[in-house]
Amino acid sequence: MQSSINRDGRLPDPDELIAEGEPPFADAAVVSTREKVDEDLSGLQQELRLLKARIGMLREDAEAALKAKATSVDANAHVQLGSYPWAKLAAAICATFIVTRLVRNVPLGGMLAGFPGHHSEARWR
Repeated sequence: MQSSINRDGRLPDPDELIAEGEPPFADAAVVSTREKVDEDLSGLQQELRLLKARIGMLREDAEAALKAKATSVDANAHVQLGSYPWAKLAAAICATFIVTRLVRNVPLGGMLAGFPGHHSEARWR
């Protein structure tokens, strides 16, 4: 707030006595509860908008990361298995299934018949 007399000796304009943001009257300094609540509400709404924006950015980053990972996995499959990686992988799974079915049909006694002899030879060495 300025003094009551200017440097040149004249009385100041009454509007100059009021500093910026300072209430002109003493009773105007009292801020109502409603105004405080409105200010708090607007602050919270601003924070909510910022949080929503951050969540949106995180979602976009996550989507981009997943797309990049899927592209990387697909490229690695092409490098390891050639032109048709998923067809070759399906063929390998089918072959494993067929071999498993064939092994299940072989009698267990026939598969283990040579095992005791082999085991005794390996033990003596």
